[in-house]
Amino acid sequence: MDRSIARHAAQMAMVSTLFACGAEPAKAPAAGAADAAADGVVPLDGAVRAADAQADVAGPDVFNHAKVYVADPLTDQKTTSLVTLATPTDPSGKLTGAFVEVRNCLPEPGGEAIKRGGFQIGSLCKEVQTVQPGADGSYLHVVPPALDKDNSDAFAEVMMYHHVNVMHAYFKDKFGLDALDFPLYALVNVNIHVPMLGGWQGFPNAAFMPKEAFAQFNLPPRDKGAIVFGQYQDTDFSYDASVIYHEYTHAMIGTTRLLGVLVDPYGLDNLPGAMNEGFADYFSASLRNSPIIGPYALGFAGEHLKRDLSLPRKCPDDLYTEIHADGKIIGSAMWTLRNQLGADVADGIILKALQQFSMQTNMEAAAKLIVAEAKKASEDAGAKTKEALTDHGMLGCVRAKKLVDFEVSKSADKVPYAIESKDQTGPNLKLPDGVPGYVQFFVDVPAGAKVLQIRWKAESAGGGFGGFGGGAAPDVGLGLNKGKPAQINLFDGGSAIVTAKVAGANGGGGAQVATLTGNCLNPGGKLYVMLLNKGGKASVTEISAKVLNDAAGQVGVTDCTK
Repeated sequence: MDRSIARHAAQMAMVSTLFACGAEPAKAPAAGAADAAADGVVPLDGAVRAADAQADVAGPDVFNHAKVYVADPLTDQKTTSLVTLATPTDPSGKLTGAFVEVRNCLPEPGGEAIKRGGFQIGSLCKEVQTVQPGADGSYLHVVPPALDKDNSDAFAEVMMYHHVNVMHAYFKDKFGLDALDFPLYALVNVNIHVPMLGGWQGFPNAAFMPKEAFAQFNLPPRDKGAIVFGQYQDTDFSYDASVIYHEYTHAMIGTTRLLGVLVDPYGLDNLPGAMNEGFADYFSASLRNSPIIGPYALGFAGEHLKRDLSLPRKCPDDLYTEIHADGKIIGSAMWTLRNQLGADVADGIILKALQQFSMQTNMEAAAKLIVAEAKKASEDAGAKTKEALTDHGMLGCVRAKKLVDFEVSKSADKVPYAIESKDQTGPNLKLPDGVPGYVQFFVDVPAGAKVLQIRWKAESAGGGFGGFGGGAAPDVGLGLNKGKPAQINLFDGGSAIVTAKVAGANGGGGAQVATLTGNCLNPGGKLYVMLLNKGGKASVTEISAKVLNDAAGQVGVTDCTK
C-alpha cells in the first residue's frame, strides 16, 4: 500500500534539482544523430570534431553555423566544434526557436524579486537575450570567454540553444515524444543578488523548474516551466552538455510522474525522486554514449559528486536516502540493460514504460512496467531485463540495509541519511512514534549477545532558499523489530512497534544512544531498527552498532519487554 505525501508542490520545486553533472568523450555515434541532423541540428559525433587544424573552420555557407563544446570544456580540452543551429523563429535571429527560448540572466538590476515572509530578501538576475547572428548569418563570432567565471557571457546562450535542440530531436524524431513541442524557457548564467550576503551570489546548480515551482520561492508565476543553469565561481553549468541533457529529461518526465514521496508501513519512500534522477542521468548518458555524468560541472565540488553509471549499484545496499545518490541504482540498472540489449532497444523500452508512470509509481511497479515492455520486444529481452533489474534490486527490494559504521565525511557519496519532519507528511498520517526514515537498518545479533548499543548523530536539516530560514531541532528515536522489518501504523494513531529508550542530546549534533538487552536480542539473528523523528527535518551524519559485555553504567536501557 503506497500513499503519496501531500507536499507535491514543494517536490516539484526541488526534487529535480541537480547539484551538478558532467560528460565524458563520446565513443560511438550517438543514437538519433541522423534524425537530428535532418532537422538542421548536428549532435555530438555528427558534429565536426576538432580532430585536425581544419576542424574548427567554417565552410563557405555559414548560415546558422556556430561553435560549441560537444561535451564540455574539460573533455573537449577547451576546443570548440562546428555545428549548424536549428533556425531560430525570432525574426532578428535571437535564440528563440520552436523548442527553446534561451535567456541570459545578467547580474544587473531589474530581475524578479525574491521574497520570504512578505519581505524582499534579494532578486534574480535580469533576463535578456544578447545573441544575434552576424552579417554573414552565422553565430561564429560568439566564442567562449577568456575565463569560465564570466557570469554574463553570450557563449552560454549558444551552448544551451544547440544542445536543447539536440535532445529534443532525440526524443521526438527517434521516439515520437512531442510533449515538449513548445519553446521551453532556458536560463543561463543565473546569479542571485542578496544584499545581506554582500551582493551577487553564484548559483552552484542546474535545475528543471516547473511553472508551479516559481511560487515556492515567492517568485512571479510563469506560463511554462524552465531549465535553469547557474554560474558559480569558475564553473558555468551550461557549458556541460550532460547537464543540459539531464535537465531536459526532467522536463520530458514532467510534473505528473515520479515527483511524489510515498509512504507504506515500512516508512517513507523517496525512490520516485531517485528514479527521476536516475532516468535523467541515463538518457543523458545514452545519447552521449558515455556513462559518466559530471567531469566538468562537478569540478568545483569534488569528484565524489561525479556519477558513473558503469559502476553497479544495488537496492538496498546502496540506498543513502538522497535522490541523486540513490538515482545511481536506477541509472546503473538502465546502463546494464543498454549493454545487454543495445541503445536503441533499451531506450525505446524504457521510454515506453516511463510514459505509464505516475506520481504513485514506486520502484517495484516501475521495474515491472519496464519488464512488461521488454517482453513485448522479445522473450529474450524480457528475460534479460528481469534479470538485470533483479540484480540491481529494482525488483524485490526491501528498504532495509545492513547497519555498518557510517560517518558522512568518510562515505563515498558524502550525503547523510535524511529523515523528514511531521509538518512535511500531512495531517492524515498520525505517526505517534515519529516520522520514519527512508531506509531501515538491520543488525545480525550474535547468539548469546547480552547488550547491543546503537549510536547516531542527528543534526537539523532545516533551511530555506538561499540559506535563509532554519528549522526545529530533530528529536530522533528508535523503533525495533526482530526477524523482519519494523512496520508502523499510518492512520489510526496507535503504536505498531517497540520503541527504545534514547539517551543523549537531540538536535545539536551530539550523539544519541539506545542500549538494548534481554528480549530485544534473544535468541539472536536479525534485529531491524527504524529511525523515528518527532522533531524538525533531520540529517543523520553518523550511525553505528556495537556489542557490549554488559549494560552497567548505561542510561536508558531497553529490554523490549511488553
